[in-house]
Amino acid sequence: MKWYGWVGLAAAAVCPFGCRVHVHEEPPPRREVIVEERPARHEEVIIVQEAPPPPQKEVIIVRPSAAHVWINGYWSWDGHRHVWVAGRWVMPPRANVVWVEGRWERRGNGHVWIAGYWR
Repeated sequence: MKWYGWVGLAAAAVCPFGCRVHVHEEPPPRREVIVEERPARHEEVIIVQEAPPPPQKEVIIVRPSAAHVWINGYWSWDGHRHVWVAGRWVMPPRANVVWVEGRWERRGNGHVWIAGYWR
């Protein structure tokens, strides 16, 4: 007889007046709550004096699937000069989101990069 059988017999001997003892062989299943963690936006502020060149013309290649979204290329700053980052097809991180393009904004005597994001 397994240990829980002995526990039931012992409980019946201790409680002769119809007490009910219920012994689980396995613990009940645990409920888990999954919380989506979203990283905080800790972005480096890039301010440059030189305005970015006009956007380059790109050839948009064949879309890999109907779910892919085209993200246009843009000028990035490498610490010394503007460098072109080519456009590309990407899968959205979840359904019903829209890509908001990154952009350079003129502020004071410089230009600030505002990174693109999913909304």
